[in-house]
Amino acid sequence: MKVSVETIQEPELWHTTRVWYFGPSMLKDVTNYVRTCDKCQRFANVPRQPPENLTPITTPWPFAQWGLDIMGPFLIGAKQAKFLVAAIVYFTKWVEVEPLATITEKNVGNFVWKAVICRFGIPMVLISNNGKQFDNQPFREICSQLNIRNHFSLPRYPQANEQVEVTNRTLLKMIKTRLEGAKGLWVEKLPSILWVYRTTARTPTRETPFKLTFGTEAVIPMEIGMTSFKTAHYEEEKNEDLLHINLDLLDEAREKAAQRVKSYQRKMAQY
Repeated sequence: MKVSVETIQEPELWHTTRVWYFGPSMLKDVTNYVRTCDKCQRFANVPRQPPENLTPITTPWPFAQWGLDIMGPFLIGAKQAKFLVAAIVYFTKWVEVEPLATITEKNVGNFVWKAVICRFGIPMVLISNNGKQFDNQPFREICSQLNIRNHFSLPRYPQANEQVEVTNRTLLKMIKTRLEGAKGLWVEKLPSILWVYRTTARTPTRETPFKLTFGTEAVIPMEIGMTSFKTAHYEEEKNEDLLHINLDLLDEAREKAAQRVKSYQRKMAQY
């Protein structure tokens, strides 16, 4: 395989390389190699054989750990809803919610089945408080059948639900901000509030939940009104190629996000 680095830009170079090789941080490694190699920069080809043997990596378990919580009561909204049950992915910060009129064991169990398991697959761990909606025989049986571990934040895991509480505070603040003077409309406004949350970079990861979930950024309304580079230069065939590249790079993006989360947690532990 011969690649001219004089005429190929980094995304295209990666596209060519990924046909032959794969490894964690491959984009970073290839880019650094080319940029620091004098001959590569001037006229040489990228060598076919890597400097070291590529090590097989295990397939990650996406959406392995979710936090569950219930918010409310709110002012009664559409369909008599006054509670909000929420599920948050601990790593990507992706959130799923559902308005409920009552927070019965059945309603909460149905939410977990529909919004978490059927959409994102079977998780490894569900973390919640020890309220009866999450700690009851039917719910335990479902989790046991699917080999899902139940962890309860109190008293055994007092710190386990911290991320859920942070997300809840963020959502509540957004609800209050968007519904000033019309708080009974919170159910109708919920999809747009979730949209903003999912497409806004979170502090620990410095990435949007949307990107860490789907591998690329969503097209937001601002890009339609002001015409971004992405929307102005759309080509169907090239777009599909780039989407494939983004999917290949998703593990690397998640690894970088994981490193940022660890750094963020160390900083927070100092306070």
